[in-house]
Amino acid sequence: MEVNREQVLRMAKLSRLELSDADVEKMTGSLNGLVEYMAVLKKIDLKDVEPMLAVDTSPRPLRADENVPGLPKELAFRNAPSVNMDHFSIPKVMGG
Repeated sequence: MEVNREQVLRMAKLSRLELSDADVEKMTGSLNGLVEYMAVLKKIDLKDVEPMLAVDTSPRPLRADENVPGLPKELAFRNAPSVNMDHFSIPKVMGG
């Protein structure tokens, strides 16, 4: 399989990307290199290789749950730009 210019342009459109002609050529070459590499990987005989579930399967010790006091409100709000009814108040970032 070979990736052609039209396929790259279609992928760019679906991805909502604007590519220059140079970028299209570069992407076409990169994707063709990737397809060639995948073909090489497909030829590797893996029938005697045991599947790997994880890179590192050693046990992960968990820390003990401890009840610790929280940060006092006065200290938490000390550097806040604005506080409203004991909550951080921030400018609206979505909507109109």
